Amino acid sequence: RIQAMKNPAPPQPNEPAICPALDPCVTFSDRTYGGVNSYVVHHPVRSKYFRLGAEEYFIVRLLDGKRSVGEIGDQARAAGVQWSDEKIASLVAQLTQNGLLSVATPQQPEAEAKSLPLMHRILKLLSFTVSQRLPLTNGDRIASRLVGTLGHAFSFPAMIVWALLVGSGLLVVFNSGKEFSDELIRIFDPGIWPLLILLWCVAKIIHELGHAVCAKYHGVKVGKAGVMFFLLAPLAYVDVTDAWKLRRRSQRVQIALAGVYLELGIAAIAAWAWWYLPAGMCKHIAAQIFVVAGPATLLVNANPLLRLDGYYLLSDLLEIPNLRMHGRRQLGGQLSSWLVSIPAKPPLLQGWRRHFATAHAFCSVIFQFFWMGGLVFAVATWARGLGIVLACCAGLLWGVIPLVRWGMSVWNHEPGGSWKLSKPRRRLIGLALISILVAQYFALQASPFARRVPVIVQHKDEQIARARVAGFVDEVFVTSGQKVSKGMLLLKLRQPQLVVQQEQHKDDLEMAQRRAIQFRGQGDIAGSLAETAKANSLRRQLQEMDEQVAHLMVVAERDGIVTSPYTKKLVGSYVSKGDELVRIADPTDKELLISVGENDVEAYEQSIGKLARVRIRGGTELKATPAELRPRARQILNHQALAASAGGPIAVEPSESADKLRYVTPQFHGVIDLDSRIGRRLRAGQIGMMTIADNRSLFKRIYDAASSVQQ
Repeated sequence: RIQAMKNPAPPQPNEPAICPALDPCVTFSDRTYGGVNSYVVHHPVRSKYFRLGAEEYFIVRLLDGKRSVGEIGDQARAAGVQWSDEKIASLVAQLTQNGLLSVATPQQPEAEAKSLPLMHRILKLLSFTVSQRLPLTNGDRIASRLVGTLGHAFSFPAMIVWALLVGSGLLVVFNSGKEFSDELIRIFDPGIWPLLILLWCVAKIIHELGHAVCAKYHGVKVGKAGVMFFLLAPLAYVDVTDAWKLRRRSQRVQIALAGVYLELGIAAIAAWAWWYLPAGMCKHIAAQIFVVAGPATLLVNANPLLRLDGYYLLSDLLEIPNLRMHGRRQLGGQLSSWLVSIPAKPPLLQGWRRHFATAHAFCSVIFQFFWMGGLVFAVATWARGLGIVLACCAGLLWGVIPLVRWGMSVWNHEPGGSWKLSKPRRRLIGLALISILVAQYFALQASPFARRVPVIVQHKDEQIARARVAGFVDEVFVTSGQKVSKGMLLLKLRQPQLVVQQEQHKDDLEMAQRRAIQFRGQGDIAGSLAETAKANSLRRQLQEMDEQVAHLMVVAERDGIVTSPYTKKLVGSYVSKGDELVRIADPTDKELLISVGENDVEAYEQSIGKLARVRIRGGTELKATPAELRPRARQILNHQALAASAGGPIAVEPSESADKLRYVTPQFHGVIDLDSRIGRRLRAGQIGMMTIADNRSLFKRIYDAASSVQQ
């Protein structure tokens, strides 16, 4: 019926006339926008409101269910409103789609008039599958109890205090940027995620309470409050739609921003708490509260491209009610005009508002494509079977069905002759063929983009002198930058307990040897054999101790220069077995360590022997030839600078050993020798990226990228 309204035709003799009727729940309120009188239409059940001009308002008031579109047009033109039947039918179709009126015929049974078409029922089922709203309580009752205490937070003096608090909190974070960023690295620790989820839930409850209390503070009745599950994610909500009744824009804006207002105040308090608290878990929790209540809520709730607080704020400030509806209607009309030559409908907005709404629609569609696409992919990979079902429902609801409905509307817009296709149909077929060819190309052809694998600069054949025994550093004989030769004494460790144990074992060995001789002289063969065995055990232990004592002297195993900074600070410190003491290398003799993940091995092997571009952090670029990878993958991190926790490009996690990290996915490694001229320009430990050709299709590349983000 909606399609028939868009292209009205004279009713046939046996065809009943269409008589649209306005929903009796709809109310009207006059309002002035931009100096022009208009009317706000409110549907309390659907919690929606729309703006109509004076002529639209006159037409809508005639929709009583007794007049057909033609009769309404005749009466409107007689009253001086020069609207065609086509324009009236277009308005009726828009109101019907938004649930503000129903369409019936005088001879149509009431039950049949209320029945929904099959497509509407399918859309309703898919919408329920993707998102479910569960009203839990009366929001007005809760807001009435809290407005006496929390309502003062929205007074003018409180807003001044809030501005000072938030500004000072931002200064605290900016002045301690390095320390704060170190705290935020722990967000990637899966062990902290349950705490983050709990903090997020508490913050969102406070957010919705802010909307409810602020609305009640301005005398607005608050509707239901509850939980909405969107793609399995729980989201709190409260109905403050009646805020549209407020005539002062400042009050409506304050209600729209009340949730963000409270969360930013909490974030500022958390920033100050982080600054005052000593190092520990409480300090870290304060940093996480700042992130959840500050940047996170600005990114989501204050984002005007999502239909949340920022969107309604922008809509009210620009005086464009239903900004999204107008913008997408105009954007869709322009795209249909460009793609299939269907003339766009006359816009309901005029002037700069019409262009702004179209630009906003374009930006929001692009943003939500990636935003919703990421959410759907995350749910599909996280929730497994149920997630795949939800992803399919979301894909049908947001992608397939709208595209099919658009294609059907284009096909039925202008029917062609018996053998000749109309221009919109020809263009639609051409678009379908082009889309198939493009999809086939992206699915089969190699990606035109490149892959990147991380590299790190390191000294070639570097000696890393480590403590082979635990002890105190007694003396250090070298300094940073000093040239040393092979066999030169570097430093000396001291372990008095080891020396005492060595002397004790010597005495025990001598005593066991004497007892063995004594028992043999007395004819006690068994006693002699036992003492001999004890002596042999003590001799082996003493040999091991001699090696440990020898290891207290650390010597150079190669010629080179000491590259460790601050070697003198080691004097007097205690070192455990395996701790790094001194590094010795040739500063001009360096190499690139390449780390290749399992997914990149095939592409890397295809690039072996070909020149590849390497970009080192700091701006240095060079050409290098990828070398063969070592046959076995490593799980243990072999260079701290590669770890994401230290600012590197590879994700890591704790290993069984407390002092070591391991890669989340095993890594293959290779080494490329660098020319001495290049080696002089680079520092050991610098991170870079090597660019290699991609052997995947573009679709596979997008899928792998989304998978890595989810991991």
